[in-house]
Amino acid sequence: MQNAPAVAFRAAILNALGHAPDVIEPGRLQRFATRDRRGDDAGWCLMFEDQRAGVFGCYRAGTQDYWSARDRQVMTHAERIEMARRVEAATQQRQRQQRQQWAANAQRIEQVWGQSLPLVPGDPCSLYLDRRGFGDVARLPDALRLHQALPYWHDGEKLGIFPAMLAPIVAPDGRMVALHRTYLTDDGKKADVPSPKKLSGAAGRLAGAVIPLHHPVDGCIGIAEGIETALAAWCASGVPTVAAYCSGNLANYQWPAQVKRLVIFADTDKAGREAADALRTRAKAASLRVEVMMPSEPGRDWCDVWASRDTQPAVGGGAA
Repeated sequence: MQNAPAVAFRAAILNALGHAPDVIEPGRLQRFATRDRRGDDAGWCLMFEDQRAGVFGCYRAGTQDYWSARDRQVMTHAERIEMARRVEAATQQRQRQQRQQWAANAQRIEQVWGQSLPLVPGDPCSLYLDRRGFGDVARLPDALRLHQALPYWHDGEKLGIFPAMLAPIVAPDGRMVALHRTYLTDDGKKADVPSPKKLSGAAGRLAGAVIPLHHPVDGCIGIAEGIETALAAWCASGVPTVAAYCSGNLANYQWPAQVKRLVIFADTDKAGREAADALRTRAKAASLRVEVMMPSEPGRDWCDVWASRDTQPAVGGGAA
């Protein structure tokens, strides 16, 4: 049973972030998931040993707050100064831990990427992309590479070793901050594992990072969510396109300085439309020419468009 301060601290975290650790351990910096995805540990919290206060936040969202057993409104000046000191100390501890974790992840990313090979016809990645409808594409992006034997871990247990398609996730400053991994069979099917598509541990902030399948051409770049979606949008439209890998990162995309025209290949679900609207608003405020493109029929995605060779999708939300 948790005591009353721990219960109150957990409730404050849950109210702010929507998620919280099952058990609060005073005096220990804890990590926990802030979204319903296996392996996520973006949340963090530290309840001070005296259990009178604690600090918490989310790495991914860049948020931080604190909880106090004493009403903030009636704190004395001295108590506020002491609280600020303790919050700053906890923040520095969290930042040191994050830097250490990022450094360890960077070494692992470099190691795995160094073991990868360019795609060649007949390898598991090329066969997988053939199955997805890209068999007649003359040249696939160099950002996609093959790892011939990548271990698959699930809940601390290694379930096997599989071929995998790797793609780098690159931050706006050019650093590789994660790897997107698609685990496969030798004949190009998705591996029979709980989550065939996974991100590696991050080596830096993922906000604004993308998979650089292409680079801007004549000041124009396109963006879509997943790798296959971005490939299909590129094939269907001819617009060089990058992959944001999730709707949240599409909304936070940081386009290169030379970009003057942005084409957003939006998914038709609610999260996809909202992310596209958020990115369009930011891009328009930066004086870019912006177009939001969606498949012409409800329920279809860009892979469907490419598979049917329907190269005249609707413009969803218009151009600006």
